[in-house]
Amino acid sequence: MVTLSVTGFRVAAVLRGASDLVACCGWDPARDRSLIALIDQAIGLVPGKGSRNAEETSLAAWDQLAAHLGCDPREWEQQPGRAAGDVQDALRAAADKAAS
Repeated sequence: MVTLSVTGFRVAAVLRGASDLVACCGWDPARDRSLIALIDQAIGLVPGKGSRNAEETSLAAWDQLAAHLGCDPREWEQQPGRAAGDVQDALRAAADKAAS
């Protein structure tokens, strides 16, 4: 069995992938397009059915986003006036930090 380590570059790739999903598919925290759903989709994770490594990578990406935002991303994305562009910018900035 091959185990992939969760590196900063892997986390960055997932966060960039989530940002790309916002660009092409939109973002809606009230539906199935929340930040965590986008992160899971970017890695190909189906909650409860994914590999342990995919789950660890998803959580690491979530933690990186939370560290960048300085708060819980669920609360951040629910703030009035939040736009898809804000979400893309936050995901990209968190990805840049993860890769550095």
